Amino acid sequence: MKLTILWPGKTRDRRLAGMIEEYLEKIRRYCKLDVMEIREEGRSSGTVPRARIEKEGRKILKACRPGEMRVALDERGKEMTSEEFAAFLGRALERTPAGVKLIIGGPYGLSNEVMKESEHRWALSKLTLTHETARLVALDQVYRAFTIMKGEPYHH
Repeated sequence: MKLTILWPGKTRDRRLAGMIEEYLEKIRRYCKLDVMEIREEGRSSGTVPRARIEKEGRKILKACRPGEMRVALDERGKEMTSEEFAAFLGRALERTPAGVKLIIGGPYGLSNEVMKESEHRWALSKLTLTHETARLVALDQVYRAFTIMKGEPYHH
């Protein structure tokens, strides 16, 4: 079972970065986990959000490999309960030898091309989250999914 998490840029908030690292370590107990941080597009005043999204999108697609199942985080994606997500992730990891790639966008989200190339879209919530907070929430749900699959008490 191989899971890859891909996102642009480093987590700047030290507190969030520490919590994210804790979840990554917890998840690594259950599967082979890789984190891919692509270079975030510059925040120069001349760069419009759409151009940033498109440039980051090209980098994201270049980092994708044939045979992977791509799951894009998208506010318009499918909302699932933790149990539903655990079942989805379990099936995806079992059925996809090349692994599952969870793609989390930057401050402006993901490009249309990344969305088209992703087999699934997952919404964490209808609420708007910062991209760094979305990383933490997504990792909590991935960890929770593994504990649900193993019948461990984290989820209750």
